[in-house]
Amino acid sequence: MKRVLAGPHAVIEALRSAPRNVEIVYVADGLKPAAAASIVEACRGAGVPCDQAPREALDLLARDLPHQGVVALSGDYPYADLDAVLTRARQEPEPMLVVLDQIQDPRNLGAILRSAHAFGAAGVIIPKDRAARVTAAAVRASAGASELIRVALVTNLATCLARLKDEGFFVQGADAKAANPVHGVSWRGPCVLVVGNEGKGLRRLTAERCDGLFSIPIAPGFDSLNVSVAAAIALYEAARQRALPEDAPRG
Repeated sequence: MKRVLAGPHAVIEALRSAPRNVEIVYVADGLKPAAAASIVEACRGAGVPCDQAPREALDLLARDLPHQGVVALSGDYPYADLDAVLTRARQEPEPMLVVLDQIQDPRNLGAILRSAHAFGAAGVIIPKDRAARVTAAAVRASAGASELIRVALVTNLATCLARLKDEGFFVQGADAKAANPVHGVSWRGPCVLVVGNEGKGLRRLTAERCDGLFSIPIAPGFDSLNVSVAAAIALYEAARQRALPEDAPRG
């Protein structure tokens, strides 16, 4: 099945990072000349054909996705395997990985991919079953980050976490009921951030595989944060701590 990339950011990042996966780019008739020229130039540099098409045709290709006059057709999403993600992670002194436990909404997945890339994660791991995949909606929500960060599919998340621990990663799980706040735990060294399903959070077995659990303090009487927001806060805190001297206080 062809993958649809909608919007200038997603298309340009795909042309930069994986041009062989992009088959053709369509630019809407009437797109502002400067915007059209930048897309045409990116296609020329990547060796990818670029055609003009009526905006109505792009609407049909993109379906409900806002495309801003730019749509590309690509092959299937190039998922990485876990070994490739670990190889990339080992190149960093303090690698960070993100594991998603049955995230259902592709827009949440895309937003998490965007934050993971922005805050320096080496890769994102998702289960093969009962979880959102990198669809056109996820690509759009990621603002192109899906084309820049490695995403691995694994069959068994608990087994995956056990392997990551064997590889020397400390696994921290997000749990709204946990006593430790996100800023009160250490994010130094090789770490894994695990976030759970939008409604149910972490599954029991996933939580049991974590070395520690943390929560994000919020105002009294408020239920919870969107999972992509919670992931972004944790990733920011991890990046903040890693930017400090090792003997600096965490809080």
